[in-house]
Amino acid sequence: MREKIRILYAGDSAASIGPQLVASPFNVETKGFKVSIWCQPVLDAFNSQPDMEVTHMPNWEAYERFPETSEELLQYDVVILSDIESEVLLLYPFERFFQVPLGANRLKTIKTFTENGGGLVMIGGWSSFTGRRGIGGYKGTPVEEALPVECLEINDDRVEAPEGVHVKVLQPEHPLLKGIPWDTCPMFTGYNRLKLKDGAELLAVVEETGDPFIATWEYGKGRTMAFASDIAPHWGAGFYRWEHYENFWVQAVRWLARRI
Repeated sequence: MREKIRILYAGDSAASIGPQLVASPFNVETKGFKVSIWCQPVLDAFNSQPDMEVTHMPNWEAYERFPETSEELLQYDVVILSDIESEVLLLYPFERFFQVPLGANRLKTIKTFTENGGGLVMIGGWSSFTGRRGIGGYKGTPVEEALPVECLEINDDRVEAPEGVHVKVLQPEHPLLKGIPWDTCPMFTGYNRLKLKDGAELLAVVEETGDPFIATWEYGKGRTMAFASDIAPHWGAGFYRWEHYENFWVQAVRWLARRI
C-alpha cells in the first residue's frame, strides 16, 4: 500500500473569453480571458491531507494527457470524473486523427483500472452520465459498466429544480457517510436522474422523488461511487459552501481507496 492516496481528478473546468467590444466596424476586440477551476476547494482539501496527493486535469488537458493504459492509470488509487463528457476521453487531439489506430480506448482503461483495484467516482453535472442533450455520453460505455448506476437512454437526464431538493440519507452509518450531519446539508438545485443497478448499495436518495443520489458498489477488486448532483454551482451552490463539504469528499476518497 502506498503511503499517500494518489487521486486523478478530471474535469470541472472552463475558460471564459470576453467581453467582446465592438467600437466600430474596424475596431472589434476581445478583452479578458479567465480559467475557472470549479472544484478548487476540494482539490485544496485533498492536498491539505497528509495522506493524499491530487493531480487535476482540466478537460482540455485530459483530452491530451489522460493515461492511455491501465498500467499508467494504476499509479493512482482513485479516479474522479466530473463534468467531463465521454468524448474527451474516447477521442484524441487533431494531430492524431491521421493515425490508425488513434490510441487506446481510455474508457476501457478506466474500467480495467477499477477491476484491478482502483477507486472510481462519477460526479453529476451537465456533462456527466447521460448529461444535457446527451453530451455526457456514458450510456453503454465501459465506464458505465463499472459504475453502480445505469445512465438513462434518453436525450437528457437532468432534473432542474430551481426550487431546490433535499438529500435523504438511508445509511448514515456507512463509512462513506458516517459522522456527517446530513440533516444540515443545503438543498441542491438539480441532479442527473439515474437507475440503481442490481447489487449496488443505495446510500442516499433525493427526498422529493426517491431518485438515487449516492450509490456505491464493489466492481472487480475496486470500489465505485456515483454522486448524482454537482460538486460546484449551479446545482451545488449551497453544497459548495457547506461546512462539511470538504470533509465528505475527503472521507469518500478514503473509502474508495480502501483506507476506511
